[in-house]
Amino acid sequence: MRRIPLAGAVFAASLLGCGATEPEVRKVEWVQLTLESGGTLDIAVLRPESTPEGVVVAFPWGAGDEGLLLGLIDAYWDEAAPEAGYAVVGVVTFGPGLEATGGAVMSAVMAWIDENLGGTADKVVMTGASAGGIGVFHAALAVPDRVGGIIAMPGRYSGDASLAVLADASVWMMVGEGDANWVARSESTAEQLEGAGVEVVHEVLPGQGHVLRVSQDALVGWIEGR
Repeated sequence: MRRIPLAGAVFAASLLGCGATEPEVRKVEWVQLTLESGGTLDIAVLRPESTPEGVVVAFPWGAGDEGLLLGLIDAYWDEAAPEAGYAVVGVVTFGPGLEATGGAVMSAVMAWIDENLGGTADKVVMTGASAGGIGVFHAALAVPDRVGGIIAMPGRYSGDASLAVLADASVWMMVGEGDANWVARSESTAEQLEGAGVEVVHEVLPGQGHVLRVSQDALVGWIEGR
């Protein structure tokens, strides 16, 4: 496990706060999925101009409502990812709740991806921030054979299952140095991942707090360099 402070150039993008509501996000398509366990699930889809090279599945901050999901996409995923050929699939869900619902949620999400974004089955990266950074691990554990990479910004694992099933994935964990509770918890998760044989990079970002400023180009660069 490598713990490296990021260079200042990575922080070029500005970020709307976690409380951002309904920011304008270009070309977002809303889709409602039906869960096998009952009920529905809303996803926000951002497609590239051409056939997708891969898919980013994103889990939002806080309560995980539509506004917070759009804020996450607007901050990190609405420009560089589609320009590089990646589709973005944002999931309206409360991240920690995926410990119980991850199987049903990810079954529906991956079935939709397979049907509508063909050719990307082995090129799925999952990402989440804060509550979504907890949920991203539950989501990945629900479909470990479909995950090529995980970006948690910040994130941590709160369950008891073995992380060894994620050994084929690469994990990038980021946390602000001023976010004391999350620094300790994310470091603990990174150590668990490393102990389970997962390739993980853990980075403490100088001068940052809970809501991270990370450039979209840096995120796409990591995906393409895995």
